[in-house]
Amino acid sequence: MTNDSTRHKAAAQNKPSAIEDRRSRLSQWPMIVGLTFLWAALWQDFTPSTIVLGIIFSTLVMLFFPLPPVPFADRINVYHSFTFILYFLWKITVATWQVASKSISPGPNVINSVVAVKLRTQDDLLMTLIGHVYALIPGSLVIDVDRPSSTLFLHVIDVPDEQAAEAFRVDSLNIEARMIRGFGSKRDFKLVQAEDQANDGVVLRHSELEASDSPVGPEGETWTS
Repeated sequence: MTNDSTRHKAAAQNKPSAIEDRRSRLSQWPMIVGLTFLWAALWQDFTPSTIVLGIIFSTLVMLFFPLPPVPFADRINVYHSFTFILYFLWKITVATWQVASKSISPGPNVINSVVAVKLRTQDDLLMTLIGHVYALIPGSLVIDVDRPSSTLFLHVIDVPDEQAAEAFRVDSLNIEARMIRGFGSKRDFKLVQAEDQANDGVVLRHSELEASDSPVGPEGETWTS
């Protein structure tokens, strides 16, 4: 009984942040800010009266047309966020040059592939941001997402073999780690901290940790109660 209760507590602690988030609608103030900015931008008027009307309109939208709560990160690191922005701009510059050089090179030398990248995070917002980062970097594009396993499937140019695919996965996980250090949740940041302390090249993932905490019966059958 003790082992079972311990496992259940561990599983409860490792639930995705989108599920464990029980905050009230008041915690969704960033959505109100975003809708208010959109309201003022559509009217092309940022006077106080327009902003006040935007806040009222945004609040009514949140009350009468509620969506599932978006779990915003509970931490932000200014230094790591700034370094990620610089790194992101550098990646765009390098990728643009590489794609441009390949487009003018003679001969069918570019082999495209679909690469699966299994992320650490289970945060819906962070996964969406990572997908947008890939959409903005020339040469890669997210074509599908497997939400339960936090896996992104990307179409990538010039990936001729498994070695190149693995190099792309390593680079992708590095981008994710930089984003987590900058503005990821405390839950995800603990994984990155554990990886930095171990320094053994092993990538920790919430989905794999949850699977290891589940009691397993004969022939790999998972027991639930």
